[in-house]
Amino acid sequence: MDGFLSEVGKKVTDRWLTRIVLPGLLFVVACAVAFAPGRTGAVDVAATVDWLERLRTGRYASPSGKAAALVILVLAVAASALCADWLASGVGRLWAGRSRTLRRAVRRLRGATELPDRATRIGSRLGAVEERIRVQHGVHMSLVWPRLWQLASDGTRQEVNAAWDRYAAAALRTAWAVPYAVLAATALWWPALVLAAGLAVTGVREGRTAVTALAVAAEAAVDTGLKGLAEVLGVTLRHGRVLPADGALINELLHKGR
Repeated sequence: MDGFLSEVGKKVTDRWLTRIVLPGLLFVVACAVAFAPGRTGAVDVAATVDWLERLRTGRYASPSGKAAALVILVLAVAASALCADWLASGVGRLWAGRSRTLRRAVRRLRGATELPDRATRIGSRLGAVEERIRVQHGVHMSLVWPRLWQLASDGTRQEVNAAWDRYAAAALRTAWAVPYAVLAATALWWPALVLAAGLAVTGVREGRTAVTALAVAAEAAVDTGLKGLAEVLGVTLRHGRVLPADGALINELLHKGR
């Protein structure tokens, strides 16, 4: 148990460093370079160092000033990282493509008469998995997944978690494009615009790759675990596997009469 807790603590620390501290610190450094007084070029290291040195030896020279500077730095890093993390959840919802406004916009662009079920390529990939599972087994993914997760083996959970972590990291990388774009607009600093574009492009590309792995892992977890769920629920499988008629019974049981 001690070894397990130590490993979990190590993973939490690694994620905290990679997801919050380092990206937030890099953004704060970019802000310092962009807003350095007397900057003569896109990246004026001398002006930035001189500005920070004047702050260190002037306003923040006293012990209390140094402590205040450290607090300000920590708060700036945390605020920028938390903002990006909040934006990442929005990116995830956008990628899911379920927004009615977005679906209407896609319908107008395509000249279609009906709203698409999903408005994005990533959302369509996830929707295709749900549809195949519904057609093949007759179950609703939203109903069976929480129960399947409880019954899943450690190997299955690790595979799904790894795919999800990669997908979440791609969404977070895309979300970081927003603060850099704001920095570019407020400081009129073109390197931030380049960084924003790079983060957005690579984030979306990685998101499309990650969602494929996530969809495959999730579908495999359903295919291999659904029979066990049926047994737990007391559903008799007449053909040794979950067919649409069996899936309808599973849905009814999980709906609990609602």
